[in-house]
Amino acid sequence: MANKKENILIRNTLLFTLGNVGAKLLMLIIVPLYTYYVSTEQMGQYDLVNTYVGLFSPLACLALYEGMYRWLLDKNTLDGDILKTGLFVSTVAIAIFDVVVTVFLKIIGYIYIIEFVTLVTVSALYMILQFITRGLRNNKIYAVQGIIYSATLLLGNFILVIRFRLQARGLLLSMIFAYVVTILFMIIVQHLKTNYIVKGTVDVKLARDLVKYSLPIVPNNIAWWLVSASNRIVINWGMGDSANGIYAISMKFPTLVNMLSTFFYQAWQEQAISEYDSKERDAYYTKIFNIYMTILLSGIIALLPITKFIIIYFMDQSYQEASLFVGLLYLSSVFNAFAGFYGTGYLSTKKTAGALTTTIWGASVNIILTFALINTIGLFAAALGSMIGNATIWLIRIANTRKYFNIKIKKNILFFLLLSSVVAMIAVNKADFIMLVLLEIAACVFFVVINKDLIVPIICKLLNLKFVKKSL
Repeated sequence: MANKKENILIRNTLLFTLGNVGAKLLMLIIVPLYTYYVSTEQMGQYDLVNTYVGLFSPLACLALYEGMYRWLLDKNTLDGDILKTGLFVSTVAIAIFDVVVTVFLKIIGYIYIIEFVTLVTVSALYMILQFITRGLRNNKIYAVQGIIYSATLLLGNFILVIRFRLQARGLLLSMIFAYVVTILFMIIVQHLKTNYIVKGTVDVKLARDLVKYSLPIVPNNIAWWLVSASNRIVINWGMGDSANGIYAISMKFPTLVNMLSTFFYQAWQEQAISEYDSKERDAYYTKIFNIYMTILLSGIIALLPITKFIIIYFMDQSYQEASLFVGLLYLSSVFNAFAGFYGTGYLSTKKTAGALTTTIWGASVNIILTFALINTIGLFAAALGSMIGNATIWLIRIANTRKYFNIKIKKNILFFLLLSSVVAMIAVNKADFIMLVLLEIAACVFFVVINKDLIVPIICKLLNLKFVKKSL
């Protein structure tokens, strides 16, 4: 039974990954190219707009996508009613938000009014359609939409940023274009209008339940934003657009870890909810977390040398400071992933308010540290604040979720990998070209050795599958 569950988890994770990782890796690969076409100041402006979009998109739609997804998984309510009710309330909320924000931005004379309001709108709709697609268990369509979004964004960047040199505005318009194309794809290919929305009805009681479930997630999302993105505001305030541009580039690399952990989380979230009442829950959760922990921590050790190599030898010189603190951001993304894993306890019990307090603690730590140290250690303050903030959330959630499940962490492996990560950061920051190559080889060997119990069975299965196909 356990093997069956693990196979489902691996299959769904691979499905999400294979459907998205190629195009997203391509986006990461062209990051060095951006540094030659977008100045640090313009990159800082773009990142600031994008940061605010990340804050206000869930707020604009009241995070109702979370409630819609949860109710779609339950199957106790007609899918058409869930979609029609959720989309109606979300659309009204977004429209009100757009009007209020447009008036406010005109009053203060903001230069990116159209781009910002449009981005918030399409970003919110995109998230809603993503969660609907997952809730309907159309995982293959979800994987394909990830490819379409990344490919469309890439095309827009080449045309608007590289060809027409629109810099920050080009990056923002490319995002809008990608969101619109992908939203239309998800609506059309799933026949959402004809198969669900037209057949559904707006249910007032369901609307109240969706809002009641989703509203506590809004402040939680705001708190997560404070953990992961608020330091960009502090950087802009204390050091200016150029410093924020450098920090934005350094954040592109840990995005790879966030991306992979997101693919896993999407598969895990569905399984964690469905397996929550199982008698084997704690043992199963423990096994999966310890594997997850080992892969992520050993993975960032392998990423550190190649990351510095890319920044130093492939990026414009004005961005090379990013290599100094990217290691802390990698570690921050790992703690973020751990906190997300434990956060499924709140979703499984539908007690989403419990997630908020833990995130607020992490956000507070992040903001206080960044403000306190920004004038002393510069961009290191933001990276350090982000790392400790995410670690705080995870540690508090370990204690809080014991009433939902009990995961027994392999502490000796955890401490060993954390120490190895710190040693790797120091070594990489001091390494020259030859040393970086040697460190990368050693880190890759280390990754394979420490994850051999997972890697070897997968290789054996692939080899057996290949052998069977040849025999046939």
